[in-house]
Amino acid sequence: MRRPWLLPFTPLYALAVGMRNFFFDKGVLKSNKFDTPTLVIGNLNTGGSGKTPHTEFFLHHFQDLNTAVISRGYGRKTTGFQWVEAAMHADQSGDEPLQIKNKFRNTAVAVCEDRVMAIPELLASYPDTQLILFDDAFQHRYLDAHARVLLSVYDDFFADDMLLPAGHLREAKKGASRADVLIVTKCPEGLSEADKSRIMEKARPYFSGPIFFSRFVAQEPILLHPDLENLNFKEHDVFVFSAIAHGCQWAEGFLSRFKKKVGELCYGDHHRFSRHDINLFLKKWKEAGKPIVITTEKDWMRLKAFANELKEVPLLYFPIEVEVDGDEQDLMAILRLKLQLGF
Repeated sequence: MRRPWLLPFTPLYALAVGMRNFFFDKGVLKSNKFDTPTLVIGNLNTGGSGKTPHTEFFLHHFQDLNTAVISRGYGRKTTGFQWVEAAMHADQSGDEPLQIKNKFRNTAVAVCEDRVMAIPELLASYPDTQLILFDDAFQHRYLDAHARVLLSVYDDFFADDMLLPAGHLREAKKGASRADVLIVTKCPEGLSEADKSRIMEKARPYFSGPIFFSRFVAQEPILLHPDLENLNFKEHDVFVFSAIAHGCQWAEGFLSRFKKKVGELCYGDHHRFSRHDINLFLKKWKEAGKPIVITTEKDWMRLKAFANELKEVPLLYFPIEVEVDGDEQDLMAILRLKLQLGF
């Protein structure tokens, strides 16, 4: 949702961000480049464009290499450089790095506000690292990455947006020109060539490189309660409980798997669940008749701190994987060439 009443403040934001980028472009502010290949995954818009699922997608496709991930660790209570371990709570690491570590146990995952400072620390412990991926670092210009992937949501495309605070752009649309690849994310299934062309035409004034299209594919549900085994979900009502970007909209594609939705409780992205939140959820869940509850994988990274309080709740989530529309090998070939990696 745009905020046109905040338009008078947008020029001030544009000036601040524009001056910062100008100083980097002119070398007044220095970027740091490292010998180890670095790949940045990010966006221009605020909100959920699918950075973490795409980071996982690239980790899967670079599994022939010794990879590592550095993230800011948004939402954690800790500060400074820290290794992420699968058994941690999200308060220690942030939910997204914890999700990545739980899926890729052999990949070194670290969090740090200063991504540049984190690189030598990571390499000191893992000197054989062949590729470092950065989840959400497109605006972290102190790092001169070897390759940059820009993500933008199909139905919330950056070319249709405006700068903060009236819109949701972190920087001007021309910032897209720093990317090596643009991926249009969360595309509907069966996207037509005409729709692709329309999106590409919107992007071309700001980005001249290769454009790819991806969508999310839900995997088999992870059942977090034994009573869900062998149930026919179509015969059961469902309750939505989460805290990610865009409220409860994420669940719309899953509701047809159930009888009907009978309630929801959704907070803003990265919301740190409190005991009050859990108690409120339990109250609403009981009032709704104790239905099946669906959440997201990222939310579970934060909710599992309350596993004891939720032990009676029939809770599940659907893991999400990224599927690139037809051009997956072309995408990886472009990035491997840019990163100077072998095939």
